[in-house]
Amino acid sequence: MVLLTDAARYAAINARIRALLTHLLPRHIWADLMQATTPTAYLDLLQRTPPYASLLPRDVSTQPPDHVERLLWGHAAAETRRPLVFLQGGQRDLVEWYWRRFEIHNLKAVLRAVDQGLPLNRIKERLIPLEGSRVPWDALAEVHSMADIIDRLAGTPYQSILQRAVGEYRRKGHVFVLEVALDLAYYRRLRNLANALRGRDGVEARRLIGLLVDAQNVLWAFRFRVYAHLSPEEILNYTLHRGVRVDVTLIQKIATGIPLVDVVRQIWGDRLGDLRPLSQVSEPRAVPMLERMLLRYAYRLARATLQGYPFHLGVVLGHAYLVEAEVRDLITLWAGLHAGWAPSRIRTALIRQ
Repeated sequence: MVLLTDAARYAAINARIRALLTHLLPRHIWADLMQATTPTAYLDLLQRTPPYASLLPRDVSTQPPDHVERLLWGHAAAETRRPLVFLQGGQRDLVEWYWRRFEIHNLKAVLRAVDQGLPLNRIKERLIPLEGSRVPWDALAEVHSMADIIDRLAGTPYQSILQRAVGEYRRKGHVFVLEVALDLAYYRRLRNLANALRGRDGVEARRLIGLLVDAQNVLWAFRFRVYAHLSPEEILNYTLHRGVRVDVTLIQKIATGIPLVDVVRQIWGDRLGDLRPLSQVSEPRAVPMLERMLLRYAYRLARATLQGYPFHLGVVLGHAYLVEAEVRDLITLWAGLHAGWAPSRIRTALIRQ
């Protein structure tokens, strides 16, 4: 009976995901969007295209450009949550925690705003709209101090994380330490939830979530080394020591100077594609190139997952990856039009190739 129930539930999940996949933009709409030469033309087309027609109000063109970006991320967050009704136990815990990265984004925006002493009305302007969130965003938009933020987060998993880190924040006087505390706690739990799953669900979760955790950890380490010039000890303090393919030994190597392309070969081999461009540019240019390659690899993995055997958690995670890739590309196109980029430059920055 349990097996039959699981089969019926997975059939329902698969049917739900197939329906959600129809929300992704078809190729001919993307071709039309790529022909847009102004932000106004872009918005006009997107506002006539489901599901974005109901997402973007008619007067959105009068708002700052980043308002459109937040609405688009809100769409990605909403689509990620939709399969939760069919999930239970560890599967639900993982997907719900995966969704919480949008809450983390908003919390970091609130932390920065308060740290910078921005007017209270500016805090709400930085938040992604999140349906289903139990974080009291309206209350957080009225805080005046880090202590107020922590108090307002009672009953959420974020209060204890920030309580443990606020002492270091006060000593160092930099909001960075609070952001890192949230990020590390988020990815550590995401890894643990994926590792706790068994069977095909566990295999798929560790494949897709494992890529996300390892990729983020490597990118953190290189950003800290290349841009922030942190010491090896600081880099070790601000990264995860255990992922899937990435461990503390590899983080130590990055912290002490191993070339970026050598790390990529060691972890992913040739799965990211041609690595020669990474070795032909400076490290400050190679890091964003690597991030784009990893996002494209995740997109390919997600598509392949959705084309295979459908009765496992991978289809839920694969759908979430595809939605995020679409939203990232929509934001890249939107930002490129505002910046006056040539179409060729925009195209090379997209995830969906």
